[in-house]
Amino acid sequence: MSKKALSLTQTAVLLALIVVIEYLMVGPQYILIKGSIVNLILVVATLLIGLPAGILISIFTPLLAVVTGHLAMPVLAPVVALGNLVFVILWWLIVRHVKESKSLISYIVATVVSSLAKFAFLYLAVAWYILPVVLKGLVAKKPPIKVALLAQFGMPQLITAVIGGVIAMLILPRLAKAIQSIGKN
Repeated sequence: MSKKALSLTQTAVLLALIVVIEYLMVGPQYILIKGSIVNLILVVATLLIGLPAGILISIFTPLLAVVTGHLAMPVLAPVVALGNLVFVILWWLIVRHVKESKSLISYIVATVVSSLAKFAFLYLAVAWYILPVVLKGLVAKKPPIKVALLAQFGMPQLITAVIGGVIAMLILPRLAKAIQSIGKN
């Protein structure tokens, strides 16, 4: 199998996994689990398949959430996609440019920096743009929406990004070896 075909296949498998997760984990009780798994998949796709795979999955994930009804306001999909892009691009840049590439140090730095950046971007985008500009009329009529959106795009985003990054640190070395051994056969 060519490298391009293998990359496409691996990306498709990760996308399919996200589809399954979206349909199986329905309800607020799964938010932290689902978010952590999605962030893990974003990191795995970016570091093991390549940045284009991470970008594709970053954009696809919020669109799928809109289609499945898990992202109630479609206007939030571009914000979530951009937050995911911040996350994967920072992971990719940090792991590629830290002196000890693909070491525990680069993974820790990538987890901390990319998680904080994603959290800050999402929270500020919702607080400073989506609520006061895009949803201004709705927020005026239903003030609890503001509280709910700020809560949804607050600490849960940081927590799930960190959990996804920590799990990635634990499994990436073994997963990379497994993929290399499959490629040799």
